[in-house]
Amino acid sequence: MSERLFAFRWDVDHRVCATDGIPRIRAVCRDFGVPNTFFINMGRSTNLLEWIGPGAARSKAKLADREAVHLIKKTGWPRFLLETALSRPVGLSFVPQLQALQAEGHELGLHGGMDHVVWSRRFHQLPDEVLRADVHTSYGHFVRHFGKPAGFSSPGFYSDERVMALLDQLGFLYNGDAIGGSPHRATVNGHPVNHWTIPVTLSGPRTIPFLEYHGARGTPEAEVLQQLGQHLEEHDSVVLYGHPCYEGVRERLLRQVFAAVVERGFRFVTMQTMAEQLRVVAAER
Repeated sequence: MSERLFAFRWDVDHRVCATDGIPRIRAVCRDFGVPNTFFINMGRSTNLLEWIGPGAARSKAKLADREAVHLIKKTGWPRFLLETALSRPVGLSFVPQLQALQAEGHELGLHGGMDHVVWSRRFHQLPDEVLRADVHTSYGHFVRHFGKPAGFSSPGFYSDERVMALLDQLGFLYNGDAIGGSPHRATVNGHPVNHWTIPVTLSGPRTIPFLEYHGARGTPEAEVLQQLGQHLEEHDSVVLYGHPCYEGVRERLLRQVFAAVVERGFRFVTMQTMAEQLRVVAAER
């Protein structure tokens, strides 16, 4: 029987992810002796002009979404207003803490460019040269502080051939810009790229994380864990995703999730490990 692999990937979008969520996640991971993968937003997490300007319609839709927990609920009004006003960067503000996380065996990957809101609200409107410069700037900051990243994830899962081509040019091993399906290689102009796409295997509707979706709906924890258990029984390779500012601060539930994974015989790995195994298997064929 093939080895059963589980990866928990975290999108570190906002500063509250670093201040509130990551310390709790680290504690859980230490107790279980397992690694996780963290995609780091090196730039700012929120942008006043986008909230009230070009991205206003999307912002209103997010606030009205009953299947997800919006940013203001995750951060609270005081911190949301503060960060919207100051537009402070995320990854660049917590370099020592993130380096310590990396030193414990966790993987750090790159999450988008330097403005999370612009990417997640108006990605398809970004001119090619703007997108390219944004990724190169974010990548440069990441490499300077954490070394060359193996993985990349796009805010809101908004990606296209431009991103796939950029990731190949920069030598990424994989991206996480998909939900559902099996690992595969995306194509650019009809030709497969060199790196892998490793999908999230279990989520809520659209791109809402599994645990957040059920939290927003008020699903009883026993039912949530039952659904997770069923997914684990049906798959030998599982990727779950969330945000440290939501799932990360629900430490009791997170411990139950980790315990369920271990009890079913899965080995916790980083997404980089998954990608390296995919590369080895492909080379042997």
